[in-house]
This record gives sequence, structure tokens and C-alpha cells, in this order.
Amino acid sequence: MTNSSLAHAVEKFSAIAHTFSDLDLERDWAWGAYDEGVRFAFFRVYEDLRELAARLAAGRSANGPATTTAQYILAQHQTAFRDLQAVLLGITGEDALREPGDEEWPLITTLLHIVQAEKTFHAINHYAIERARVKDQRPLEMTQETWQDYWSSDAFEEVKESQSLGRLMVYYGELHWRVVHDFSGVQGDELSTPAVFWEGEPMPVEFRLHRFDSHLRQHTVQVEKTLDLLELQPNEAKRLLRLIYTALAEVEGTAIGAVEFGLEQRTALAERITNRTDEVEAAVKG
Repeated sequence: MTNSSLAHAVEKFSAIAHTFSDLDLERDWAWGAYDEGVRFAFFRVYEDLRELAARLAAGRSANGPATTTAQYILAQHQTAFRDLQAVLLGITGEDALREPGDEEWPLITTLLHIVQAEKTFHAINHYAIERARVKDQRPLEMTQETWQDYWSSDAFEEVKESQSLGRLMVYYGELHWRVVHDFSGVQGDELSTPAVFWEGEPMPVEFRLHRFDSHLRQHTVQVEKTLDLLELQPNEAKRLLRLIYTALAEVEGTAIGAVEFGLEQRTALAERITNRTDEVEAAVKG
């Protein structure tokens, strides 16, 4: 699964809508009997996504393919991933470099830490699972040579040196979908596979997969604190878009491990959201 037409439709809506002022949200826009202004268009996008997520989850539960524990874990991480994207709506490269004071990290430093950590999580889990599947004589812990080989052709250091928010988020998106792809096939008995990191003792893959989500949540809170210090608090439109991104992630979670499941319905909803984007843009421009 990759960034889908549905995600692109939500991103297009957000690119236009995140700048809407409170006055813009009051402008005329109606849906059926609901004549509540542009603000209600946000809720229609949200409701459509939630409705589709509920239908697809029920359909997959009834007809399969069954969702594995690993896929549920990745769906939880998907929600955290989309939430961070929503928090960062409208944040510029210059904003990311600003010093917030109070010995807090600039946004770019926090985001680089998130991405480097998730790249490391990927390496450790991938090595542990592959080692268990192949059953060869590799040591339980990655050797320094294996670790260096993993990073040798990777672009992270170039992205880090660039201090570019745009380049970093592109890199992170590619890494994220690689994580989803590589671990969506992990089976129940593989979740107990030991994997070694800094703790000095093996921890099961199940724990380490959950760390993608919890570590990202930890530093999303840090990002929000930094935005407060920079006086970049979200407006109402961004708060509403955060709900929409969570609903998008819920839909995407139903397709993890079954990329074609619900594709027709997701594509149809993408078209409706695209049309709604045009409507609200016209309503705000007058």
C-alpha cells in the first residue's frame, strides 16, 4: 500500500483548507438540508471517511482476509503517522529551523530524530524476522558490518545535512510505506521473535513494532509544545483537518495486508472529496 488517490484527495483538500480563517468557515456552503457554511464541509469529509472505515472494517471482518495482529499494530502506527502530518500542516521550512528557546529542540531536530529512530526500528525488526525465517547462523544482534551495510546506500545523512523540511518529509513518507509493506506479512508466531537494540537484552518483535507508534506519539507531543513556543498554534481549520487525517488513517488501516480491499470504494470517495474541495474553494473565494 502506498499513498493512494484517497490520501491525495485529502491532502489537496487540506492544502486549500488549512489557511481558512474563522470567517471563511462561516461562508455559504450547503449539503442537502444542512445549510451550515463551509465549516460543515469539513465534517462531511470526516463523516464520509468514518463511514467508509466502518463499512470496510465490517466487510473485512465478515469476508476476509482476516486482519493479523501485526496489521492491527501497523494500523495504529498509520494513525500516528497521519496525525503528525496534520500537526505540521502549514509549517514552513523556515519555521522548522527556528529556535524555540527554553532548551527545546527546533522542529527539524525533533523530526530528524523521529525519522532516524524509525529507520533504526525498521533495521532491527527486519533483521530479526529475516534471521528467524532463514534460520541461518547469523548472530542474534546485528554486527557492525551488517549495520553499516544497511545504511551504506541510504540518503538519510544527505537529508539530515540539508536541514530541509521538504526533503525530510519526502524521505519519511517513503520510509513509512516501506515499514508498512515489509511488516504487514508478519505472522502471529513471529511476533515473539527476539530482537536486540540498546536495552542490552532481547525484546520481542511485537514490542518493537508497537514502538513505531508510541515513539512517534511521544515526539508529536514534543512537536506540539514547540509549535506553542513558536506561537504557531493551530486555527480552527487545522483542528478540523486533524480529525480528517485521523479518519483517513482509519480507512487506510483497513487495507493493510490487503491492498486491493475496498479499492473501488476508496477511489469513489476520493473523487467526492476532490469535488468538495472545488466547491469550498469557490465558496471562500466568492
